[in-house]
Amino acid sequence: MRRNIRGLEEIIKNYEAFLIDLWGVVHNGIKLFPNILKVLKKIKEYDKEVIFITNAPRRSNVIKDQLKYFGVDYSSYKDVISSGEISYEKMKTLIANSHRKLFCYHIGPSRDNNLINSLNLTITKEVSKTDFILNTGPWGDDDILENYTNILDNLRKKNLPMICSNPDKVVIRDENFMICAGLLAEYYENIGGIVEYFGKPLPLIYNVCFEKLKTKNKKKILVIGDSLENDIKGANMQGLDSILVTSGIHRKVNYNMNIDIKKLDDLMNKKNIFAKYYIYELCW
Repeated sequence: MRRNIRGLEEIIKNYEAFLIDLWGVVHNGIKLFPNILKVLKKIKEYDKEVIFITNAPRRSNVIKDQLKYFGVDYSSYKDVISSGEISYEKMKTLIANSHRKLFCYHIGPSRDNNLINSLNLTITKEVSKTDFILNTGPWGDDDILENYTNILDNLRKKNLPMICSNPDKVVIRDENFMICAGLLAEYYENIGGIVEYFGKPLPLIYNVCFEKLKTKNKKKILVIGDSLENDIKGANMQGLDSILVTSGIHRKVNYNMNIDIKKLDDLMNKKNIFAKYYIYELCW
């Protein structure tokens, strides 16, 4: 039975480990949400484990530095597992197996070049030289899908495989919705392109987390996220309990900082994805 909770304190004793999404739960891309530092402090006081699990298309060490900049100390959590890190390991293996330098067509901003810098990999705009597409998201924060359809159509003609390092389709930066790599990858698939996704809700990123946790009992692991299609679906697929934070990308189910339970139920039933708990924003 689903349950609306006022804060994590109500259920903290039921779990030993927490897999917490970042964007939409911990921060909005610009700053931390108000209650996060208290929540992390209290979880640590209870001697529980925290792993941040994120579909950010960046290396884990880059995200750790960003969290430090936001005010989250390294001691507040066990690790950061990112879709970017999983993608990096995939490309590293791909290059090793190829025994040569590879060329990729990178769709994404230069800030994501940390995925490539230490690899024997060169970014190219020459489609004829390209071995695969690396999709980390739009080049510009205000871009729309239509800016990319011609590019993706042309890449599809060459039958180039795509690595999608962020399955998210949308994200909220500050208060503005932005498209993500997952939306571009979805279009590429729809026109017949081959896409390999890394991140939530796929099993690999959870398996990496499980290897790092002390507890191996899935009934003692709680997922916290704001996306039904990624965070909560991933939890469902792994047999994990979850909390949906409704102030994120599904904020339309809210009214005056309260959750409209009927709207939320309708949304979960429509998607056939269900969280055990729900909360307006993560707090203690």
